Amino acid sequence: MPSWRPLSTRRTLPDDRMVSESRFFCHSQEGKGCLDEVAFPRQFPAPMTSGDVRAGARIIEREAAKGTLRKGPQLFEACALAVVTASFLFISQEDAAAQAPSGMVRYNHPVYHNGRRLLWHGAWRGRLSHETARTAPARAAIAEKSAPPPQPSPAKPAPQSDPVKPFSILADADDLAASRMAKDFAEILNAKGAAGRAIVGPTSPTGISKVMRTDLADFAIVPFDTLTAGVKYGPDWPQRVPIVARLAPETIEIIAAKDVRSIGDLQGKIVSFGDPDGATGVSARLLFSRLGVTVNPTYEPLTEALDALSAGKRGAVVVLGAQEAHAFGAFGADGRYHVVPVSWSPELEQVYAPARVAAADRPNLVAANDSVETVAEPMALIALDAAAGSQRADALGRTARVFFDNYDAFLSAERDSHWRDVNLAADPSVPSAGWQRLAGAQGWLDERKTSADASLDAFRASAKKAADANGGPKAEDSDRLYGDLTRWRGLMQ
Repeated sequence: MPSWRPLSTRRTLPDDRMVSESRFFCHSQEGKGCLDEVAFPRQFPAPMTSGDVRAGARIIEREAAKGTLRKGPQLFEACALAVVTASFLFISQEDAAAQAPSGMVRYNHPVYHNGRRLLWHGAWRGRLSHETARTAPARAAIAEKSAPPPQPSPAKPAPQSDPVKPFSILADADDLAASRMAKDFAEILNAKGAAGRAIVGPTSPTGISKVMRTDLADFAIVPFDTLTAGVKYGPDWPQRVPIVARLAPETIEIIAAKDVRSIGDLQGKIVSFGDPDGATGVSARLLFSRLGVTVNPTYEPLTEALDALSAGKRGAVVVLGAQEAHAFGAFGADGRYHVVPVSWSPELEQVYAPARVAAADRPNLVAANDSVETVAEPMALIALDAAAGSQRADALGRTARVFFDNYDAFLSAERDSHWRDVNLAADPSVPSAGWQRLAGAQGWLDERKTSADASLDAFRASAKKAADANGGPKAEDSDRLYGDLTRWRGLMQ
């Protein structure tokens, strides 16, 4: 398509008005009254941009409009100029028509744009668009685009509670009761949407310290003696290792030959305390220390310890929470061994709970229809490295709330029986140390405090008085019974 360069946008309408438009159409007959200069850059040496020619044409138009146009040479010169210009236009039309640009259609009427004759238009132009442009009185105003209607702001999502972080709970491999409870803890909380797992490992003060340094576990089931001894390793343990719940005590058993009639008979003998970093080793050391009996401890797995006892190389073997240990399956069938009694004494009252081993528990070690008096080690579910106010304490507190909310699931028959002896609101204090409860667990208990029940308080007081007066089960047993009664009354309401 030829490259036209605009020179002017003026035209004269029949009503003698001068209008500037984006398109140039001549409405007068035979081009009269449409005088203006045009230029075709490809046909002239240079565009006709002379101000004299442009000015002369406009003077003629104005003079004609006023009726004062002078006759004579000036009119002749103007007409001659128009004739010459028109001849060039028709010549250029014929030349341009010979070569139709691709995709263009020729105008069927004279069209001028900025002083130039336009011969072609795009194939998309229709007749209707030309008629509309021809009859339009003036340039159409561009309508302002209306602002889009305001969109309602999306509703804010409802605030959600922080997610419960995945957890690990640690238990001693030799403490079968604790290992089963850790497994129950992980399985039930997993079913309730709190992902976690149970692992086994050392739960002595040294072992717990290693676990906290490596962030191996978040919770642990340990004997109270671990916490008592742990204060010696780290004075900040009561803050860093808060208690979630006080658990049911686990029975301590001392297995020896029948000639050992009391724990005092083991003075100076070799006694197996289990794994050196295990829960049994800590409890055994502190038990003999409290009773004033000095022994030579050795540390080994239970199976090896029982074999050494059978061979006469050990004076006794101490076990904790091993009621269902497979190692005791056939041991003692020859009738040479028994469970050594541990008599209740004031030295033990502040730490332990009284316990008995029945013939049904150890048929090869306890005479039929009989039982042996011993002691039970209090246990605790603790949070590791969870000092109050820390982000870790907040995260573990959310897990503890899931545990408390779903505690009824721990009372089913397929779960460890120790869960049914737990009072979640029991005092978490540890002898000789002021221990804290995990903030999330304490908050859960505070939210569910009920008004005092005078009848239950009277029952508790009378039960303690009767127990102390008759020399029977100690006052601690009344606390457990009180907790069971409270739970029963809650279920009945």
